[in-house]
Amino acid sequence: MNQNGNLITLPSESELQTLRDQIGEAKRIAEYVQLKRDLQDIVSKSVNMPNEFEGVMQIPDTEQVLKSKREKPRFLELLTERLRGMFSVRPIIGNVIALLIACVLLYSIYDQLGVTHATKDFLSIGIEIFAAIQIIKSGTRSLLLPFLALIIGCTASHSIASNNLIFHFGKDFYQHLMVVGIIGLGVSVLSID
Repeated sequence: MNQNGNLITLPSESELQTLRDQIGEAKRIAEYVQLKRDLQDIVSKSVNMPNEFEGVMQIPDTEQVLKSKREKPRFLELLTERLRGMFSVRPIIGNVIALLIACVLLYSIYDQLGVTHATKDFLSIGIEIFAAIQIIKSGTRSLLLPFLALIIGCTASHSIASNNLIFHFGKDFYQHLMVVGIIGLGVSVLSID
């Protein structure tokens, strides 16, 4: 009985089961909606954030990417993080390996191969062209190799005389390396979003 003296009727077992089923269905729907939101966030982050091999040259600056749980990141934080990613080695590790192989081949051509000087020049020019292509290709994923080519080329070509050699290469080689660095950075400028 309640306060007014009326009898309180308790719901039957089938009505209780129906209410339990409705509550369970409401919980499942809420969990489904939450899982759907979480999945959408994960997909959005995976689409907008490059993996370790793609590089950071083409990160879209959408509001979703720039959101964080704390306060909005400062401009300098965004700039330094982006630059650190742009100079990362991971996206260009294949290019670095190719350049190391090219260096070993050039060493072998000049110091180990017993052929005429004209054949050495012909082989080394081919290897140098392939290395230059690797530097330019890496410019689409990282600024590191084009920037290093530019710095090394500038430094070496301005510091040595025209008849001196550094690692079997003269001033012309380092000037060409500088030009390759400039072209690689130009490619980088075109691929930055």
